[in-house]
Amino acid sequence: MKQVFLCLLFLFFTSATALAQATSASRPTSEQSLQELVREVRQLRTTLQRINTTMYKGQVLLERFRLQQEQVARTARELADARETLIEIKAAQTRLNDLLTKVEAGVEKGEKHPSELGSVKAELESLKEREPRLVAREIRLANDLELERARLNDLNDRLNALELELTPGKP
Repeated sequence: MKQVFLCLLFLFFTSATALAQATSASRPTSEQSLQELVREVRQLRTTLQRINTTMYKGQVLLERFRLQQEQVARTARELADARETLIEIKAAQTRLNDLLTKVEAGVEKGEKHPSELGSVKAELESLKEREPRLVAREIRLANDLELERARLNDLNDRLNALELELTPGKP
């Protein structure tokens, strides 16, 4: 019986020692867990700050993209209008050249008054003076449109880069 009692006493002390060691071992584990938790919270804060910054940049870029789209559309309309006006002027010049020929023939025959010839020539001259300005404007608008489209493409590339940055699984 003494032997059983001694065995039980021995087991009790070894289990108490093991329990004490487990308790003392769990404290560093709790401290380690706490440190890991703090580290994770800091990482989350950093990630959240990065996402907020990226979202702000995205909103700014998106607004700039919209404005640039409007600018491209406006410049394209102006270019189309300039080209249409230029076509109208060339058609009017052709029509006036035909009219000039008819009026000159009429003046030679005595059917038309020479003042009509002067007014047709003045109108034709006015169109000829206006044409180079419109050609220059068309060229300028075509160049402007190309630049505006390049800016739009650059903004689109930057938006795509931000989208990739926000894609899950990307650093």
